[in-house]
Amino acid sequence: MTLMDALFYWLQMKWVMDAFPDDEAAKETAGFFAQILSEDHEIVSFDIRSVDAGKVYVTYVQKDGTSREVWFDLEAVKQLNRDMFGVGLETEDAEEDDEGETV
Repeated sequence: MTLMDALFYWLQMKWVMDAFPDDEAAKETAGFFAQILSEDHEIVSFDIRSVDAGKVYVTYVQKDGTSREVWFDLEAVKQLNRDMFGVGLETEDAEEDDEGETV
């Protein structure tokens, strides 16, 4: 698995965990991707730095101390929540649901 794939999958699961903190499967899956980042890619730390209208920025530090920042498309990150739960878990999505539109 590539570094970018592992970061993206971890990020999607973190998004689910933040929305559903009691979801043990999400915690375990995020842990699985964290383990891949650590063991396969020698990443010692990683986290979401910021979120703007269309991007999620993730910073990570490699074993040699090199720090990098990458971004992922916000809509792609939210897609797992839509697929699993039918919503993106943001206010605008809830408003669309209230109006009877299909998300």
